Amino acid sequence: MSRTIPTIISLAVISLALAGCSDSQRQTFGLEITPPNAFDVATEAPLSLPPELGQLPAPQPGAPRPQQVSASQQGEEVLAPSTALQSTDTQLTQGQQSLLAAAGPTPPAGIRADVNHQAELDSRDQGFVDRLMFGPANPPDQVVNASAEARRLQENAALGESTTTGATPQTTTAKPGILNRIFGGIF
Repeated sequence: MSRTIPTIISLAVISLALAGCSDSQRQTFGLEITPPNAFDVATEAPLSLPPELGQLPAPQPGAPRPQQVSASQQGEEVLAPSTALQSTDTQLTQGQQSLLAAAGPTPPAGIRADVNHQAELDSRDQGFVDRLMFGPANPPDQVVNASAEARRLQENAALGESTTTGATPQTTTAKPGILNRIFGGIF
């Protein structure tokens, strides 16, 4: 009996709090049913005008609009975007050809599989023994040692050599593994 009173009070407080919710919160909790909007079922493609109005094609009654996307194509774009991007039109315009030329050479076949495989290898968890021997798997980026770099640039200027001669001195904040610290880098 002593448990029922706090239970009843808490249920009353919760029901009052939910009753006072705004419309969006009522929808979130499923207290208000929202019917589908008939105007959101399908979208129309935007109208487009040719660069010169004199080049308009003759109207063909009953023919689909060229920029209209069918419902099956929209569904295919949602389910399989890679296949939806493939156009049935094999003729490229001059602008498309120049854009492709500016993008660079065609990537090698299977590049996506290679990148995915390398990303999978890089994302694997480093084992306990590897962490113990070698330290963290992804050490922090190398940072240029400013004082050593200034000395190198001054030496290059004194010798009359270019600033790109010699290696840039770098330092890292990565801590070596325990065994690597004990045995002095043998591993």
